[in-house]
Amino acid sequence: MSYKHGYPVINLSLFFRISSVVISCLIIPIGFLVNFIMFFTRYKNRFKIYGIRRAITVSNHTTFLDPVKIAALILPNLGFQTLLETTVESPVLGTFIRALGGVPIPRGISGYKKILSACERALKYRRFFHFYPEGECYLYNQKIKEFKPGAFFIAAELNIPVIPLVTVFSEGPFRPFSFFGRSSPVETLVVLEPVYPTGYIKRGEKGEISADSIREFAEAVRLKMQAEIDRRGGTNVFYRGKLKRLKGING
Repeated sequence: MSYKHGYPVINLSLFFRISSVVISCLIIPIGFLVNFIMFFTRYKNRFKIYGIRRAITVSNHTTFLDPVKIAALILPNLGFQTLLETTVESPVLGTFIRALGGVPIPRGISGYKKILSACERALKYRRFFHFYPEGECYLYNQKIKEFKPGAFFIAAELNIPVIPLVTVFSEGPFRPFSFFGRSSPVETLVVLEPVYPTGYIKRGEKGEISADSIREFAEAVRLKMQAEIDRRGGTNVFYRGKLKRLKGING
């Protein structure tokens, strides 16, 4: 059944879960091959996700193919990834994307409350739930934008770690945009140490999580990610601004 606003954001029925495994195992390797051909994608510190039972993963959003790169990282495991609600409202494409693990963030102020409930149930079946906390795709950007707090609020509520994943770009052996140079970067996806909410989260007298502490948590993770980009000499020479939204695809 196609997704519409107001429907449950995730389908955990046995039939849909089996279909999702079959489709994902067929499509993700093909998608990653395309991604590798374009960006010569490499992974660093993949071992840091081993042994983590449940986690929120976050990354800077830098290319249209980021979901493929993230999904390939955790193979043979599968995960869930958040995306705009409008992306999955297309009857055919939307159902296909949801089968690949896509979870729409509902529009409105209650959106993340619905995601929190869905995330708690979904993590009983898969280990990782991924967010792009910048909220937009900034093509080939190496200056991470301010994070939205939703992913960090959910990690705090569920008391599970956030694992930062950082895309770092390099220029290749020749000067960019020269005769032999590249017009797109070479990318490396780096897995950082898990960050636990207990080191940042504070609660009020009634037990509610402080909004300021959530923002502090999010900013601490963002700074760790930016520091890794800077340490590895990530280049911003290919930066092309915000990815244009296409109706029915990503907006």
